[in-house]
Amino acid sequence: MVANSDRNCPLLRRLLVVASAVAVSCTLPVAAQTAATSNLATDAQSSSSSVTLQASLSTDDLLGGSPTPYHFSLAAANGSPQYGGGRNNSPRYPNYESRASHIAIVAGGGFTGPIGNDTSGYDTWGYNLDFGGGWNFNKKFGVVFEYQFDRNKIPGATIAAIGAQGGNINTHLFLFDPIYYFYTSKKTGAYVTGGGGFSRKVTNFTDLQSVQQCYYFCYYGYAPVTVASFSSTQGAFDIGLGGYWKAFGRDSNAKLFAEARYVWVDSPKPTSSTNGEGTEGLIPVTVGIRF
Repeated sequence: MVANSDRNCPLLRRLLVVASAVAVSCTLPVAAQTAATSNLATDAQSSSSSVTLQASLSTDDLLGGSPTPYHFSLAAANGSPQYGGGRNNSPRYPNYESRASHIAIVAGGGFTGPIGNDTSGYDTWGYNLDFGGGWNFNKKFGVVFEYQFDRNKIPGATIAAIGAQGGNINTHLFLFDPIYYFYTSKKTGAYVTGGGGFSRKVTNFTDLQSVQQCYYFCYYGYAPVTVASFSSTQGAFDIGLGGYWKAFGRDSNAKLFAEARYVWVDSPKPTSSTNGEGTEGLIPVTVGIRF
C-alpha cells in the first residue's frame, strides 16, 4: 500500500521537498543575523575593556594604509608623550636654543676708588661707565670685550701745587675679559671675570675762564678750560667678582648685577723730561645689567 501510494502521489512528495528547502533558506539568515548580533555585543564589551584595540585603529587603517605599530598605539592609548619624556625617560629631543641667546651684553656704571700710588695725592674718588659685548659659549662660560671709562678727580693740594684751579684723570680701558659663572641657582648666581688689554690715560688741569657759549642764543659765562694736559697709552689688566639676580624671571637671559674689580694700569712714572704719575690702581664698583 505504501509503495503504491508513493507512486500514485509524486506531486505531494515534491511539494514537501520544496517546503523543506524554503524553511531552511529562511532559517539561515536569521541564524547569521543572531550570530552577528552576538559578535557585535562581544566586540563592544571587548573594546570597552581593551584600550589597545581602540588606540590601534588609525586613519591609515581606514584608508587602506599600513597598520599602526602596536607599541605606538599602546603609548598613545596610555597618554604617553610621543617623543619620550615619560616617567623614566629624558626628552629625546633637547629644547631649541637660538643663537641670539648666546650673545653677551653688559652695561652699567658706578663709582671708582683709587688704590696704591693713586692715594698719594694723585687721584680721588670718581665714577665709571662700562659697556661691552661678546659671546656666551654655555651657561657657565663666556668672553666679553669691554670698554670702561673711569674719571677721577685730582686732590686740591696737587692742583694748587701745579697752579691750576681744577683737574681730572680720565682712564679709557679696552679689555678682553673672560667670565665664568661658578655658582648659579634659579634666580641668583655669582661669577668671576678678568683679563687684559690696553688703556689710554689722560690727565687734565683746568681753569675757569670766561667763554662764549651758544645754544639757542650766545652768551658769555665761566667754564673749565684745559690749560695743561698729558697722556699715555699702556697695558692694563683687571680681575673682579660679582653677583647677579634674574629680576625678570628665571628663564630670562637678563641679569641685574653688582661687581667690584681691581684695575691696574702701567702708566709711566714722571721724569725730568716727561710728565707721569706712575702705575695706577683703581677699584671700580659697578651695577648694571648683563645678558
